[in-house]
Parts: sequence; C-alpha cells; structure tokens
Amino acid sequence: MNGVNEAQQTVPPSEQTPAPEKLVIKNNTGERSVLAKWLRGGAIAARIVFFIACGAAAIILERLLGLLKPADGDHARSLSTPSDGRKVRGGPERIKVPVFPIDNYNHLDASQVMSRLAGLSREQLGMIRSHEARQKNRGDVLEAIDRQLADGR
Repeated sequence: MNGVNEAQQTVPPSEQTPAPEKLVIKNNTGERSVLAKWLRGGAIAARIVFFIACGAAAIILERLLGLLKPADGDHARSLSTPSDGRKVRGGPERIKVPVFPIDNYNHLDASQVMSRLAGLSREQLGMIRSHEARQKNRGDVLEAIDRQLADGR
C-alpha cells in the first residue's frame, strides 16, 4: 500500500454524486417550464387576493363596529365632538333638536292652543310663548301662557 487508506482516498469529480436540486420543474433543455412559471404566478396571485380580502374584512369590521356605537343623548355627542368643540373624523355631529310640544300648532285656533297648555313644563311653555310672539302674537294665548308660568309650573 502506498500509505493512504481507502477512506482518505479522494473520488474523482466524474464519480461524485451531484447535490440534490431544489424542487424545480424543468423542461428537457434545463430551463424552467411554462408550468413552473404558471405555478409561481398563481402563488403571487393568491397572495394578492389574500391581502385584498384582509383589507375588505377590516373595512367591513370597522363599519360594523361603527353601527354598534350608542346613539343616545350626550354620549353620542361625545363620540363625534370632543368637549373643546373641534371636529373628529368618524361620523356626523349629533345634536339635540327640540321638538315643539304641541302638534299642528300653527293650524290651531287660540282656544285649542290654550286647552293644550296644561301639563307642559316651564321650558315647553317658554318655547311656545316665544313662537307665538314671533308668529301670530295672539294676546289671549300669550296671557294664558303667562298665567301658567306665574302659577309656578
């Protein structure tokens, strides 16, 4: 023997086994095949569709949560307008609109109006008095309202 054992002998390059290639579909010329390109394109398309679907789901969830916000009284106002009066993005400003206490007021005669004054609050009587003074200015209606206010209602 020449002093080299069999394990230390080098194998000529022509007899070495090549390293396994990655899973790549190649045609007989060694180039990637059309099928491999389509599969890669399909994977990219799937990612794009996934991200679009996630964005759409986020928008839908945001709108649904917006519907769940309470819409009653001062709490609803505080959600859309801070106490310092500046506008906040996220919804229309909600305001309280007073409702006139007597239905069809402008179509009622003086006696009908006076019969409906009983049981109204001071605020409602004040609202009716200012409206009457601006519109028809009927003295008997204004006197009846003043009597109701003087009685301490």
